[in-house]
Formats: sequence, structure tokens, C-alpha cells
Amino acid sequence: MSIYTEMVQAGIQIDCHESDLYVIDCPESRAILANHGKRPDDWNVQQFTSQLDGKGWLDIPFQYSPFWEIKR
Repeated sequence: MSIYTEMVQAGIQIDCHESDLYVIDCPESRAILANHGKRPDDWNVQQFTSQLDGKGWLDIPFQYSPFWEIKR
């Protein structure tokens, strides 16, 4: 199952920009990432603070599955 699908099924708040998946930074999202061998390290996953809501988010490059489905 994809990271995107697991995040959606877990009810984690998501957003995107093109193929990058953004998820709210919480223990549940970090656990899903860990199951996929990813962690916030500025390469696989980047932490950032949203200028819109002031919350911590995680940027996961190339993991927004709907982007790739449209490209196929």
C-alpha cells in the first residue's frame, strides 16, 4: 500500500504540491513513514512549518499518488 493511501486511510490531514505529498507532523504519520523506511532527514522527508496554519508538516517528495495516476 502506498504512503498516500495509508495516510488517507488513517485520517491524517494531507495536502500536496504536484507530486509531493504533505502530511501533518504527528506520531501517526511518522509511524507510517517508518513502516516505509522513511524519516524526517531533509532528504526523504523534510519538516516545515506551514505559513497558513503555523503547524508542523512533513514534505514527502514524489509520494502524492494521484499525481502519478494522472500522468499514466
